[in-house]
Amino acid sequence: MMKKLIFKFMLLMTVAFVATSCEKEELIGVDNLPSAADSFLKVHFKDINVLSVTRENEPLSGTEYKVLLGNRVEVKFDKNGNWAEVEALDNTVAIPTSFVLAPIVSYVKENYPNDGINSIDKEKHGFDVELTNALDLEFDNAGKFIRIDP
Repeated sequence: MMKKLIFKFMLLMTVAFVATSCEKEELIGVDNLPSAADSFLKVHFKDINVLSVTRENEPLSGTEYKVLLGNRVEVKFDKNGNWAEVEALDNTVAIPTSFVLAPIVSYVKENYPNDGINSIDKEKHGFDVELTNALDLEFDNAGKFIRIDP
C-alpha cells in the first residue's frame, strides 16, 4: 500500500515537473514579433506604446506572444502572429473594435448600446466576447450570436 502511494506521488511530481519545465517565458523586443503581429499593432493600436512583449513556449499550443500596451490592453498572438485574444485589463474599459467582425460589433451596439467590448477571445467554435458590464457572449466563426455564456 505504501509503495503504491509513494509511486503515485513520484509519478505526479514527475508529470508536474515535465509540464512546468516545458513552459518557457522570456521578454523579447517588439521587433522580434512575427510580422503579422507587428502589422496588427500598427494598424489597430498605432498610437499606443508597447510596454512589454513576452514569448511563451506552451506545451500544447506552441509559441505564443503576449503584448502589454500602454493603455493597459493585452494582446495575445499565436506562433504566426495572428491575434488570439485582446483584453483590456480594466474590466470597465472598451477595446478598439476595428479588427472585430462587423456582425459582432453590430450585435453589441444594437443590444447593449451603453456597453463596449472589454475582451474578445478566438476559440475553436468562434468568439468569446466579454462586455464592459461583465456579460459574456458567444458568437460563431461568422460572427452570429449564439448565446449568453452563463
